Amino acid sequence: MSAMAAKPNRSRRVRVYDANEVAKKITETFKDRDVEFEKEHGFDWPDKVQHVGDSLGVAYASDKWKPKDKAGKREWEVYKHIAESRNRIFAVPRVIRFESDPKKPMSTIGPTISLVDSTRDGSLLMPAHFSELGIFKEANVVLHVDGTDEHPEFGDGKNDGVVTLSVKHGMLGASEVKMGRRLVPFLFVYTPEDGVYFIILGDELDVEKDGIVG
Repeated sequence: MSAMAAKPNRSRRVRVYDANEVAKKITETFKDRDVEFEKEHGFDWPDKVQHVGDSLGVAYASDKWKPKDKAGKREWEVYKHIAESRNRIFAVPRVIRFESDPKKPMSTIGPTISLVDSTRDGSLLMPAHFSELGIFKEANVVLHVDGTDEHPEFGDGKNDGVVTLSVKHGMLGASEVKMGRRLVPFLFVYTPEDGVYFIILGDELDVEKDGIVG
């Protein structure tokens, strides 16, 4: 099944920390070169996200490792990270839509987490800076299909709840969320105009010179 994403809501209430050095390190590690430019983004983190299931793989296009040609441009290549451990995916509520009916939100199951409350009480802080890894192509996801929002369950069949998510003009970003004293790497899908659609967190997820791992 294929699905698309509608425009997410914006929020300016989530607390952030200065993650400029984090973003710079991720970019230099991932692309194996110095940061060549910086730019401002005009969106904020969403006020809440829903844990809708697990990410199985993320495809993206990047110019990492590529030398400049005579015109000063780099070649882009499509890569795919296959989850090597459990990667949980969090979506802005009601953002996942049926490709055949973009006006109809897909019913999703899972707990909704308030980033506003979580940052307000200091249990986590979102980054004010991030690394732009490349152009988002698609994410292969298995959604919760049974249970309740408090106790979601996956289906018994191999393909139960498996969908491919796409975002028009989507980009793939990476940074680290501050959880107490820990910095935890994560990926997210966004557009410069509309902001964040999905956040992917995994216990072993990281960005290294070889690419996305975990």
